[in-house]
Amino acid sequence: MSFAAWFFEPSANKRFADHEVLFQGLLQLEQAAVVYLQLQSRPFVRKIIRGFGLSDDLVEEVLNKSTLIFLKKIEQGKYQFQGNAPSTYLIEVAKRVALMETRNTGQMAESLDQHKDIADPESEVLLQRSESAELVAQFLDQLGEPCKTVIRLYHIEGYSDEEVINQQLTRYTTVDSLKMKRSDCMKKLIQIARQWKISNNT
Repeated sequence: MSFAAWFFEPSANKRFADHEVLFQGLLQLEQAAVVYLQLQSRPFVRKIIRGFGLSDDLVEEVLNKSTLIFLKKIEQGKYQFQGNAPSTYLIEVAKRVALMETRNTGQMAESLDQHKDIADPESEVLLQRSESAELVAQFLDQLGEPCKTVIRLYHIEGYSDEEVINQQLTRYTTVDSLKMKRSDCMKKLIQIARQWKISNNT
């Protein structure tokens, strides 16, 4: 499934809304499953980061580190599906990763117990999707360049980061700078989708 189809197709949302299906997708390292997991968890990771007094700039780093740890635990069989939302476990991992960040930066961290009021991911609508594939082009147009190209190449056309760099398809010259820009662009894309949802009352 292409990124465009996954992001805006309700059936994809319904598919991964089933916790066991999401777990199986993560077990198989399906990109769509990983993206869905991170979209579910990102707002809560941001709350954790802010709760520890850390910069919002660390949200993606903590989220990605936590995701890698979680996927490794799944691979090693240390995480067994027991009916709960996988995002709940990822958020617990993120708390500990964020705590380590506070130690690395020398900041005083609050007790993890003080963060139990963070809502369960299932209780909030984190990202709304549309049935209309035409909205993909509309939202990307709103993003403008270079975000439009950065997202299109990777998520829609399927180019790897290495291919984008080697073929000089963007102005970015390293994989790290490309990934950083794409992460920033995805945040903007999600915000545009949310604003569209609100303005259309759907």
